Amino acid sequence: MRVLNTRTLEFREVITPSILGKYAILSHTWGEEEISFHDFYKPKSRLLQGYEKIQRCCYVAHSDGYKYLWIDTCCIDKKSSAELTEAINSMYAWYSEAHMCYVYLSDFAAEDQWRPFTTETPSYKYSSFNPDLFAQSRWFSRGWTLQELLASYKIQFLDNTWRYFGDKTTLLGHISSATGIDEIYLQDRDRIPRASVATRMSWASARVTTRIEDEAYCLMGLFEVNMPLLYGEGHKAFRRLQHEIARNYEDDSLFAWCKSGVCSDIFALSPAAFSACHDSSPLHESTDVEADLERTPFSITSRGLSVTAFLLALPFDSVHGHSSLDPACTSRELVLLSLNCSVRSRRFCVLLVS
Repeated sequence: MRVLNTRTLEFREVITPSILGKYAILSHTWGEEEISFHDFYKPKSRLLQGYEKIQRCCYVAHSDGYKYLWIDTCCIDKKSSAELTEAINSMYAWYSEAHMCYVYLSDFAAEDQWRPFTTETPSYKYSSFNPDLFAQSRWFSRGWTLQELLASYKIQFLDNTWRYFGDKTTLLGHISSATGIDEIYLQDRDRIPRASVATRMSWASARVTTRIEDEAYCLMGLFEVNMPLLYGEGHKAFRRLQHEIARNYEDDSLFAWCKSGVCSDIFALSPAAFSACHDSSPLHESTDVEADLERTPFSITSRGLSVTAFLLALPFDSVHGHSSLDPACTSRELVLLSLNCSVRSRRFCVLLVS
C-alpha cells in the first residue's frame, strides 16, 4: 500500500495508515480513464481525465495542509492479488483513520448565488444546490461509497469543478434523505455497531457494484469481518459474508429479509433482499415459552445453519391462499420460525416448509 505526496505526486510505501499522522483520502466514482498504479508514470497517462482528477485532488489536499493523499485508483497495485486482498480488507480502516475525506461528485454542479445585501451583512457569493439533483448523483448509488461515507470522520463535498459546497454536517439532512440512513449514524460513527444487521444491510440494498462479488466485499468493513477474495464466485460471496456475520453476531435480523415466493435458503441472495428492513431491531423481551428455551449462538456447519429457536407448527389452512405459497405445499409440514427481532415494530417470523 502507498500514499501520494500532494506536492510532488510521488508515492510513499506504508504498512499502515496510523504512521502517517493526518492524511486525506478521496471518495469518488470511477470513470473510463482512471489511472492505475502501473500506468501512473507513463507519459500518455497525463492526458487522461483520471490523471487530472488525481492532480486536482492533490492540489486541494495540499492547499488544506495535508502532505499525503490516498486514492484507490492508483495507490493499490491491483496486479498483486495479495495487495488487493489486503487493501479491500483494510479499506474501512483507511477511511476511518483519515483526517479528511474529499467526496468528488463528477456528475453534479453546485450553483453560485449572491446573498442579498442587508444592513447587518454585506453581499457575498456562496454555493447552493438542488437537493434532488444532489441525491441523484451516481455517488449515492454505488456499493463502495457506502463504507466511505460511514467510516469517514470529516467529509467535504466537491462538485464537478472541484468547488466546495458543503460538508457532512451542513448537508446532514440531505445525505440522510438520499441514503435512507438515520442521521444519528451519520453524525456519530461509533453508533453504527448498535444498528441491527438487517438495518445495515438495508443501507446497501439499493446500491450497485460493477462485479457481483463486490456486493459482499464492500460490506466487510461495515460488519467488521474479513474474508478472502474469490472473484468469479458470483453470489456465493454474499453467502460467505452472511456466514461470517452469523459467526460474529447473535442477531436474528440477519434472517429478516423479504422475497416473494418460496426460497430454498435462509440466507439472502443479495443486499437487495433487505430493502424493507430499515426499521429493524432486536427484541429484548421473550415470551414465556421462549424464556424456557435456552438460546445458543449460531453456528455454521457443513449442512448449513445450526440455531436453537422457537418453532410453531401450522395447519396449511391457516396460510391457504397466500399468494407466494406454492399449492404443492399442501402435503408438506409448515413451521413458523419466530425470530428474536422486529421489523417496523412487528415481530419477524419465517415460514418454513419441510
